[in-house]
Amino acid sequence: MKVPGILPLLFLIYLFVSALEVQAQKIKYETGTVEQVLAKARQEDKPVFIALTWPTSTSAKAPNYRNIISALEDPAVAKLFNAEFLNVKVERNSAEGSKLTRQYSVKEYPTYLYLNPDGNLIHRSKSHSSSPKKYLDEVKAFKEKAASNFNLSYFQKEFDQGRRNADFLLQYLNLQKQMGLPADLDLLETYVSQLPVNAFDNFSTVQFILEQGPIVDSKAFVFSRSNKTILDSIYKTLPFSLRSQINNSIIDNTMRKATATKDAALAQKGAHFARITWDENYARGLRAYQTNMVNFYRSIKDTTNYLREAASYYDRYFMAISLDSVRKIMTAQTEYRNSLLLPSKGKPATPPKPASGAVTRTESTYRTTSTPTTSFVMQLNNAAYSIYETGTRNPTYLTKAMLWSKRTIEVEPVAPYYNTLAHILYRLQLFAEAEAMQQKAVELASKENQPTERFKKSLQQIKARTL
Repeated sequence: MKVPGILPLLFLIYLFVSALEVQAQKIKYETGTVEQVLAKARQEDKPVFIALTWPTSTSAKAPNYRNIISALEDPAVAKLFNAEFLNVKVERNSAEGSKLTRQYSVKEYPTYLYLNPDGNLIHRSKSHSSSPKKYLDEVKAFKEKAASNFNLSYFQKEFDQGRRNADFLLQYLNLQKQMGLPADLDLLETYVSQLPVNAFDNFSTVQFILEQGPIVDSKAFVFSRSNKTILDSIYKTLPFSLRSQINNSIIDNTMRKATATKDAALAQKGAHFARITWDENYARGLRAYQTNMVNFYRSIKDTTNYLREAASYYDRYFMAISLDSVRKIMTAQTEYRNSLLLPSKGKPATPPKPASGAVTRTESTYRTTSTPTTSFVMQLNNAAYSIYETGTRNPTYLTKAMLWSKRTIEVEPVAPYYNTLAHILYRLQLFAEAEAMQQKAVELASKENQPTERFKKSLQQIKARTL
């Protein structure tokens, strides 16, 4: 005899159990912050896996995007990762994603970081893959490195116990570089302190120190320049790209430390070094100096100096050229950016056909590039909005920002630029104009299928005079 309703009930139970099984086959990601997960890892003595990914909502628009299914969610892979690691997923555009990107010098997404329980990076890899074997092999590689004496955990332990000989420190610095980490400038200073004076007469030693990007006027910086003949030889014989990389690292590291310590004197030294790298080109050198100082004042929120320097800087380098010239710059920047994303013939790369019977896999990586295009017009928009963000009500500075914002819209009329202009107009108490510009931002964002929530919220605040 059939019991009414028993079959549907059994079917629902089956679906529920199946759903639990599917869920169990996925990687379990921790819900806390990275710091909280690392603390848990130390407590449980368990390694950590961090997946630093491109934002899910924008993946389809990412450079080099290829829509593939990652084998990271393969049942065998998920089971292994859940057993071996505390797993964390962080999106690139989140606050933690930005911090990890800087900390581990990440330029491609996804990047996978495998950390020991003590928080030291042991292994890293990149790109999605449709092959489960890739991820199983990554875990194997992590375990092999973790079990060896040639990993960052070992070197840190030895360093903490007082090991300071030059050969050890050189290996430590080189391993950090191999792991794709930014240079440890404190460790570099310690290394330089252990070297004999005649070490700075050695081309390779001086080149190595320079490649770390020593802070201007640090011991490493000064000693690496103690033998002018060697220094001149390095800058004459190394490829231009490597010389530029050395100079940029020195500038970036110096300005970063100056910002962290709010040291204006150090910032001026870093900016001065940027200026002299342009040799005889005084105009480019002056611009390099001013660029670094404007960024420094903005970063440390020195409003008085920032407003004064920014007003002069953006008027001189962004507003004193014709609209036609701006468009030519934008075209050149777009062509340059595209050249970085495409093969030399300008056509997307076609993956090779697999040999008969071969097992195929697909990989996908989103790469970020640093080009002159934090585009010309975007830089000007950001500058205009930065003036607004200072909170100033000085009509002189706000009017300049308004003119900068209008220039960006002339070149590229997009929603974020109308949003900037609306905010500045509101601060100038030009409420009707502000409302019209914000309405335009909402309309354009909607037309371009972009998120409109923040634009609509600002529009309501403008109407209510509560922005």
